[in-house]
Amino acid sequence: MRGDFMSFKGRALKGIGFTLVLLLPLSVMVPAYGADKPSLVVVVSIDQMRRDRLDAKSPGGIGKILQGRNYVESVLDHGLSTTCPGHAVLLTGANPSTAGVPGNSFVDRQTFELRYCVDDDDDAFRVLDSDKNRSPRNIRVTALGDWMRQADSASRVFSVGGKDRSTIAMGGQKPDGAFWYNNETGNFTTSGYYAKQLPDYVSAFNGDQPEKNGRVANLPQTWEHGVSPYRVDDYEGEKDTYSRVSGHPILTGDDIYMQIYSSPFVDQLTLELAKIVVDTEKLGQGDSVDLLSIALSATDTVGHTYGPRSAEAVDALNRTDLWLGEFLDDLEAKLGKDKILVVLSADHGVAELPEYQTETKSNQCPEQGRVSATRFLISLYWNIYQEWTFPLTRPDKLVVFGGASFTINKDTARELGVDPAEVTQWLDQHMASLPIVETAWTQAEIEHGKTEVARLLRNSLVPDRSGDVLVQLKQDCIIMPDGGTTHGSVYGYDREVPMVFYGWGVESGEIAGAAHTVDIGPSIARHIGIPVPEGLDGRALPLTNQVVDSNH
Repeated sequence: MRGDFMSFKGRALKGIGFTLVLLLPLSVMVPAYGADKPSLVVVVSIDQMRRDRLDAKSPGGIGKILQGRNYVESVLDHGLSTTCPGHAVLLTGANPSTAGVPGNSFVDRQTFELRYCVDDDDDAFRVLDSDKNRSPRNIRVTALGDWMRQADSASRVFSVGGKDRSTIAMGGQKPDGAFWYNNETGNFTTSGYYAKQLPDYVSAFNGDQPEKNGRVANLPQTWEHGVSPYRVDDYEGEKDTYSRVSGHPILTGDDIYMQIYSSPFVDQLTLELAKIVVDTEKLGQGDSVDLLSIALSATDTVGHTYGPRSAEAVDALNRTDLWLGEFLDDLEAKLGKDKILVVLSADHGVAELPEYQTETKSNQCPEQGRVSATRFLISLYWNIYQEWTFPLTRPDKLVVFGGASFTINKDTARELGVDPAEVTQWLDQHMASLPIVETAWTQAEIEHGKTEVARLLRNSLVPDRSGDVLVQLKQDCIIMPDGGTTHGSVYGYDREVPMVFYGWGVESGEIAGAAHTVDIGPSIARHIGIPVPEGLDGRALPLTNQVVDSNH
């Protein structure tokens, strides 16, 4: 798989002030097909779906969608490849730098606490079956659904998914509904930001006790699967939380809801609920264009645990492909194939299991890929303690590690009588000296860097939320001590994701050349003929072979 990075002109615009640009002026655009329009736009994200896992021979939804317009060199155009920014990019046309989403979490520089990307201080936005608050208010831009509703107030927008952050990020600022799976309760839920109570059809889907009278009760007791063409089922380096061999528990044991979340069946439930949303809300059956975003999570939860070459990963993707196919077949039968526009993409890819790379002699990490997080942090904080906080101050009061970056608490630095800039410089040099680190980046180095990696990291940089020092590990290195694998790097295996358009008005073919997930929102908007906010980072790609203006 290629690990090179294509060089494109940077378009990142940063700062909170840019939010106003996205919220206010709209450029006038000519509808692509005059008065003709689709009934429903469906955007599907398969979490952790690497582009090299696409197979045109897939018998279900993936194979169907691949009959459309496939941008075969599509990649993320940002450097920190994690779930929240990856999903925020998909429909906003904004890089994470503009959207204000550097990662799944960020350090609040006022409180020096780690904040979740879709967390909210307002208790009015409490999740209905949880003590957590959730909303899109940390995302500083609007999304496709918001543009559609501004162009036509009768357009309806819904988002359904396996994770709160992916569902919320794809739904935009003001969807009609957003529902995600809660792995603590087994319910699909929402927060007070969207509604004060669940619609009756979602409550009926959940049941009073999910595993007894909800849709969950229809799942199998165990997850049985075949073998992988790449390696044996029970493989060194896999996590053994829910067994490393076929026969993984689903409705047995004491952790049912998390077992479902860690299996392909969370996608089955998500697609079943998505179908009910379409039917009950009558999406695509009015005079306006409606939007449904679907965030499928199983590829990610399974991939983290077992790796992308595992028997579990192969089976999970095969099942999701078939369930997606059934969903699309039903949709086409109901609304008509010529009235639906479908887009398939992903938020990020994933690194191979280090043990698999070692076996295949492809591992380029000095420590054979797997680095102990405990050892890494203990060593780091011991050095910080000796250098800066000895004898009475805990080192994690001065420096917080999260999301591959380090944030320095300036209040603690002042209390210690040290210059935060000196701590930043020391930390930058210390991290760069470690064998597993390719480069350590300060914010200034990212902002002024001339390399392609610097450009990608700029597109992830949110100055008031990103860390003071960001660590770029060497290729194939991951910090995970107890098995499994992860993502988040600038390398090709984490950034090369699918981007395929299928259905209404789309001319099929394999399209080479520059294409980024940040282009999806503007491309859909132009294709269906609605105004697009000015100054977007993404560009509108033509979905036909006709040459048209592709200005942002």
